[in-house]
Amino acid sequence: MGAWVATQEEDPRFRGRKVISVSGDGGFGQYMGELLTLVKYGMNITHVLVRNDQLGKISKEQRAGDWQVWATDLHNPRFAEYAELCGAKGLRVEAPGELDAALAEAIAHPGPSLVEIVADPELI
Repeated sequence: MGAWVATQEEDPRFRGRKVISVSGDGGFGQYMGELLTLVKYGMNITHVLVRNDQLGKISKEQRAGDWQVWATDLHNPRFAEYAELCGAKGLRVEAPGELDAALAEAIAHPGPSLVEIVADPELI
């Protein structure tokens, strides 16, 4: 949201630019309510969410320490549908061939949008 504020300044280099953010589902889940703020203020932000249904960073740290992966699975909603319920554009990508079109559509949208990319946790 801070980057979006910079696009509202008088500096012509930044005025009106689209902001794109990326997170995993664990990180986004902590701040889901902020999507309502994007909608309320019509912030031109596209969020790309990589969904693997786990706290990926924590799982990776556990594996790196040769520990059992424990308590990192997530129970998530369908984030694209959540975005739509909040008033944003929501798109869900379930196959690699859908990615380019979904990103193009979300970026072209003149307000807040979210692209939920379903990913295999073993590949991330």
